[in-house]
Amino acid sequence: MMLKLSNLVQRLQNLVKKLYTSRSPTVNKPRSLILLLILLFVLSFTIPLVAHQVSASTVIVQTQQNPLQLVEQAKKLYTTGQFEQAALIWQQTAEAFAAQGDKLNQAMALSNLSLTQQQLGKWTEAEQAIATSLQLLETQEQTPTQRRIQAQTLDIQGELELAMGRSQLALKTWQQAADIYKDIGDKQSFTQNQINQAQAMQESGLYRRACETLLAALEIEHQDLNISEQKLQNLSAKLATTGKLASLQVIGLRSLGDVLRVIGNRKDSELVLAESVKLAQQLGDTQNLAASYLSLGNTFLTLGNQKAQTEKITTPITFTSSQNCIAQANNTAVELYQQAAGCYHQAELSPDANTSTKAQLSLLSLLIQTQQWADISTLLPKIQPQLNKLPISHKAIYAQINLAQNLICLKSAINPQVSQLSSPLLQQCGVTQKKITNTGDNTLPPSLMPAWEDVAKIVTTARNHAQILQDKQAEAYALGYLGGVYQEIGDITNAQRLTEQALRLASSFNAPDIAYRWQWQLGRLRRIQNNQQGAVSAYTGAFETLKSLRQDLTAVINPEVQYTFRDSVAPVYREFVDLLLQGNNSQQKNLKQARDVIEALQLAELDDYFRDACIQAKPQQIDQVVDKATPKAAVLYAITLPERLELILKLPGQEKLEHYTTTVTQEELEKNLQQLIDRLNDKTSFAYEIQALSQQTYDWLIQPIQPKLAKNQVKTLVFVLDGMLRNIPMSVLYDRPSQEYLVQKYALVLTPGLQLINPRPLANVPLKAIIAGISKELNFTYENEYFHNLDFVPNELGEIEKEIQNHERLLDQDFMKNTLQQHLATANFTIVHLATHGEFNSDPEKTFIATWDRLIKIKDLDSLLRAGKRNQPISIELLVLSACETATGDSRATLGLAGVAVRAGARSTLASLWSVNDESTSELMGEFYRELVHTNGRKNMSKAEALQQAQLALLNNSDPNKQWERPYYWAPFVLVGNWL
Repeated sequence: MMLKLSNLVQRLQNLVKKLYTSRSPTVNKPRSLILLLILLFVLSFTIPLVAHQVSASTVIVQTQQNPLQLVEQAKKLYTTGQFEQAALIWQQTAEAFAAQGDKLNQAMALSNLSLTQQQLGKWTEAEQAIATSLQLLETQEQTPTQRRIQAQTLDIQGELELAMGRSQLALKTWQQAADIYKDIGDKQSFTQNQINQAQAMQESGLYRRACETLLAALEIEHQDLNISEQKLQNLSAKLATTGKLASLQVIGLRSLGDVLRVIGNRKDSELVLAESVKLAQQLGDTQNLAASYLSLGNTFLTLGNQKAQTEKITTPITFTSSQNCIAQANNTAVELYQQAAGCYHQAELSPDANTSTKAQLSLLSLLIQTQQWADISTLLPKIQPQLNKLPISHKAIYAQINLAQNLICLKSAINPQVSQLSSPLLQQCGVTQKKITNTGDNTLPPSLMPAWEDVAKIVTTARNHAQILQDKQAEAYALGYLGGVYQEIGDITNAQRLTEQALRLASSFNAPDIAYRWQWQLGRLRRIQNNQQGAVSAYTGAFETLKSLRQDLTAVINPEVQYTFRDSVAPVYREFVDLLLQGNNSQQKNLKQARDVIEALQLAELDDYFRDACIQAKPQQIDQVVDKATPKAAVLYAITLPERLELILKLPGQEKLEHYTTTVTQEELEKNLQQLIDRLNDKTSFAYEIQALSQQTYDWLIQPIQPKLAKNQVKTLVFVLDGMLRNIPMSVLYDRPSQEYLVQKYALVLTPGLQLINPRPLANVPLKAIIAGISKELNFTYENEYFHNLDFVPNELGEIEKEIQNHERLLDQDFMKNTLQQHLATANFTIVHLATHGEFNSDPEKTFIATWDRLIKIKDLDSLLRAGKRNQPISIELLVLSACETATGDSRATLGLAGVAVRAGARSTLASLWSVNDESTSELMGEFYRELVHTNGRKNMSKAEALQQAQLALLNNSDPNKQWERPYYWAPFVLVGNWL
């Protein structure tokens, strides 16, 4: 390709030599413009996207006076990485064109000079060159040629601004260029420009917007940023295999894969990045191949971390440089980690120093996370020399911060004593350390053992470089990190000074994603100094800042330093509640603020679960919902803290909140809950075995508030729960003195927060139901899912048919996704009852319900259940999922249940926490609908009361041939959402 390009340039040179010697001035100028256009297009098209950042050569090049020969010489020097010499020749080229009065060619040379100076990290000179180029272009007549050159120069300016950490300016600059490309009809340049814009959007935290931009640029069809399996499978056929468009697609796919990973579409990310790798291999593009390997490794690492949250890794993890990046099996966390390591080793081979260094840093993070001490000893000494070779840039600064974070995590792994008064930086470390089997002594050679002073030196270098670039964002990051390091050293005065300095800097350019971290750190520092008021002020600032970020919560997840929601966001809420409620503090101001923080945490967890903020919250309803409820309802907020369980109780008609503290450690609580979960899922467990465990939970959670509930004649108890408490049905909690389960005392309901509740009672409209189910076995090989038959589903649907006359029935082959969608789109159903397999999981991609022909993922359930409802007055009152189960060993699995309840748009969701394939389910469902529809002569029976009566019917079973009184049969059914 380069040979053909060289021949083309040579022919054009010969042509222009003739034109320059021609005596016709009217012909000479336009022809030189055509040459200019071709040369600038080649350079600006290739370089900003394929950044050949290799070491400059010392080859001496003789100056030639013919400017066209200088152009060719400069281009060759640039493409071979000899940037110092290329810059000299571009400068001479610009001067030569200026001497001839050829301002357009002079502008071209200056633009390429700026591009070359960027590679050398000479930012002031690069800014001067591009500014002069744009000024020259402004003086030229606006022709299609002039406008194309102007757009390409703006592309180079955007690249400069992005490299200097000015992502918002870069986005504006590229948008100006895009307008020109659209006007002149240059589709290919417009596509390149969109890929550039997406990069600036990512740097600004606008990941969803970046995803939309890339999908449009690559012409990939999607639904709410989800790419269907068929579209992904057909992606290869759509891609170009040669030429400039193919190179663009490699970069675009890689960028898309990165964004999909950040917004939570991890499997899509894996598939898209695999296509990017495949296409780069076909093109022989080693530089972009390495960059795609790096991105794919990051996706495998993310998938592995997700697996590690629910897996106990019992076998030693081993990594080798020969491990395959793209292997067949990636079903376990270990296999995914091994693939990530394989990808990083491939990316290390990149000719681009930035990519190679980032690969080493990512590999180091993985090695620390999995405690591979020998490999760390080999890799660590290589990294700092690599960093020192990089020219100063926004990326290089973040690479320094990334190294600092890795060293912090290394110190944490060697000495894992982290408290709430440590810097939040120590909480950014990987999830695997506590879950793996140690494979050896956790020691490093003394020479490699990082000291805090070493980390401080690295961060200080990053700060100094940020000041040189005038990159305030990077400087604010570095200052905050430096404050955190001083906090660990024990120099609290300097730690607070630097943290406050970072906050002032962040506030000067509106960076909430940076500000909340250092507000959080400042809160911890003030707690160390026993400055309660100051700590509350700092945590309030962090809390309010996070609320302002809600519309794009992924903005707080910085891929450069690998933040996660669980490490970087959730602790802020929990520590704030801890602070507000310390010392059994019952001040109403603090209690109400703590209640608001708990509600906000519930909402933030769902936002993170879906990776968007599509859920509409109405905070003003919290007290109104409870006070107006009939029969009387109370709401219990529970939040788990390391050393205690905090309870806040809202009673009906009372403005004052009640506060209780139970002294139980999180470890002790979770041990009890896990034992209870294991017993509940075992159908052979006797009632007394479950009661022994559930009594303890009752004593911690309910006993403190029981007198107030009785005094206020509460009939319905609403729970806003936290952590593993969400994984057990509250109905099974046992009061030993009265020998009653909680369901025998109260109607019960779960909610992810009252601000998500629509307080309307069951609509006074004729009930119309669609009832569907699967009774036969299903095998979805492409999803690696097999489901056994559900023999009693026909009975269950039959019981419902007896109670609701106006219904549509879909069983087995009739229960297809499209059939269900068509029915929902054409009729006003108020009840949707689905008796089919399903699973609630902490991963939205694994939260689904099964139809006869496919699995419906949670993100598709939204559009499915809302089909046809937007212009209709009646919404779904009740969604029933009677054969679902919660993923075992997944402490956050019930986020899937809450997610279904909220995302489906139904006012209430009734679901099972484990699947009970028994006649008892059809009996319970029949009784539930009898109570709900006919109410046995009573009026206004709530859905919570109807479920309570149905559960009691099984609990009070007197048939000696049935064991339905065991909690296994009646306890798994929970009501989520509106209980009225």
